[in-house]
Amino acid sequence: MSNRALLEGMKSNRKEAIELITKGIKDTQNQRRLLTTELRKNGAMTIQELAHATGIGARQILLQLIAMRKNGDVTEVGQRDDGYVYVLRKGK
Repeated sequence: MSNRALLEGMKSNRKEAIELITKGIKDTQNQRRLLTTELRKNGAMTIQELAHATGIGARQILLQLIAMRKNGDVTEVGQRDDGYVYVLRKGK
């Protein structure tokens, strides 16, 4: 493989990597927006309730809620149906 072909391949891979990262960021933002909307609309909800309302998988919701808790966006307020219940923090 020539240096030119190698360089072109690297550019292409870099572009694809940037596109994948950008898509991941947008997906994360969209998921958090959906979760915030549902919590604002319905109040306290479990992961399973959020999954049902948004169509997002329970594992992905859990990961988003962990990040949102660290950011101070949501808080855990108890348990219901063998799951923790989450609400938006005031002012969010």
